[in-house]
Amino acid sequence: MDFEFIMYHFLSGCIPVFLAVAIYFAILYVVEKKQTKGHIILSFVFCFYLTGVLAATGIAMKGSFAPRIVYIPFVDMIRGPIETFLNVILFIPLGFFLPFLYKKYNRLANIVLAGFLISLSIEFVQMFGMGTTDINDLIANTLGTFLGFGIYKSFSKAVPKSWINQTQVDGFQCYYELLFFGVGSLVIMLTAQRYIFNILFAAKF
Repeated sequence: MDFEFIMYHFLSGCIPVFLAVAIYFAILYVVEKKQTKGHIILSFVFCFYLTGVLAATGIAMKGSFAPRIVYIPFVDMIRGPIETFLNVILFIPLGFFLPFLYKKYNRLANIVLAGFLISLSIEFVQMFGMGTTDINDLIANTLGTFLGFGIYKSFSKAVPKSWINQTQVDGFQCYYELLFFGVGSLVIMLTAQRYIFNILFAAKF
């Protein structure tokens, strides 16, 4: 996949993903579950990032069940260090965003588990002809989430606590909102995004 192809799928996904997020916050407003402006803005940025990750990992493409699985860890990391480095970098923002958005993820164990599960979900979907399901990607992505959390902890000490309070939510919302953003973005990239891509950009390829 070349960069231009990925970018068009990414742009095609941003439109319905942003619409879904806007509807979600509108519903919260109607039921009088008011959100801070900081949390709303950062949520849009986070979903922008998720859409980019899904586009970059090939989730946006159409495929059928044709698994290509790499079971052996570390060997390909040594053979292809650049790809491993990029997979680490790709998930650093996840470890940085999650604790900014949700108090429940201000713990290392929760962050690492979230990074592992999100990466595992992507690797599973890639079994449907959208790439190679690789245990090394799973390791690199989880490591990237860990590093992102370390950056967050350093950054949070350097900024006023009130800044973080303006973006964080607590309670059950930490779970259902992340699930909605993650699963919703994935479903949109596999469905609506493809139609938008075909309408706007398919002729370029």
